[in-house]
Amino acid sequence: MRVIRSVPKLLVVAVVAYAMARMWHWKLGFTYFTQLSNLFCAGAMLLQLWAESRPGQAPRVARDVKFAATTSIVATGVVYLTVLAPLEPQGMLAAYAQDGWASLCLHGIVPALMVADFVANDAREPFAARNVRLALVPPALYLAFVLVLGAAGVRWGGGTMMGPYPFLNYASPVGWFGLDPQAASATTPGLGVAWSCALMLLFLMAIGWALVGVSRRRGRDA
Repeated sequence: MRVIRSVPKLLVVAVVAYAMARMWHWKLGFTYFTQLSNLFCAGAMLLQLWAESRPGQAPRVARDVKFAATTSIVATGVVYLTVLAPLEPQGMLAAYAQDGWASLCLHGIVPALMVADFVANDAREPFAARNVRLALVPPALYLAFVLVLGAAGVRWGGGTMMGPYPFLNYASPVGWFGLDPQAASATTPGLGVAWSCALMLLFLMAIGWALVGVSRRRGRDA
């Protein structure tokens, strides 16, 4: 049984490794939440594989890390599908076909595998409401990471943006707290970075609550 449960975890690691190898040429690629959240997922899966053979609290800690990784990768997949992929001039298929389908791996296959493994294995035991807070840790660390890079002189979007995504570009006309839908462009959604981050945190919390709900539902049905 343990061998069977290890299959999706090893698949995640393999798929992430393939995608990273195909995207290694992209100089700033590893400053994006997509790549980092996928690496986080691979690390969480490896940690869980290791922890399952250890006594004490190791499996529970690994399970909590897996919860945070799953919320992050679900957000990655949903945001790409609904916001970023439709902006690809050549169409959504081209968006997912980039770098030998590495984009599909990072935005589609890994999120699907993580959710499937979570539901099949982790959700057998209900998560507590306090676990939802774990969903906020990765994006908070990522925001700090981006701010440090920006302060160090890193620029995105051909040197025009202070963040890797338009909603993190605090050098745009709306800055941190502005609101001007008419200013929306390729470098800003017309919404201040602070408001964009607040919405993203709420979105991640909603994903976290959904995962907690799934675990509680599955626990009742077990």
